[in-house]
Amino acid sequence: MKGVVFLGDREMEIRELPEPDPGPDEIVIDMKASGLCGSDLRQYRSPREGMANTTVAGHEPCGVVTKIGPRVTDLGVGDRVMMHHYTGCGRCRLCRIGYTQMC
Repeated sequence: MKGVVFLGDREMEIRELPEPDPGPDEIVIDMKASGLCGSDLRQYRSPREGMANTTVAGHEPCGVVTKIGPRVTDLGVGDRVMMHHYTGCGRCRLCRIGYTQMC
């Protein structure tokens, strides 16, 4: 699979990456689109020195499920999905009203 990797100093490159396998409760998504936000841009703009050169851009993807782990029961291969990238505690007031990103 291909991924855009941030190198620092406002440079990036497309790299061939290994195909992932899902864990027991995970899925693999063939990404069709992905957003970028400030946390991505910080790495893009960072000095190259000290960067691990392994940060793959984008963490707000949507696409099609291509593989499912053995304990996944509510999705199937071919389902169209988007990934909500915030995980809150599930118990605080902000989580209970739907603002997990503020947890």
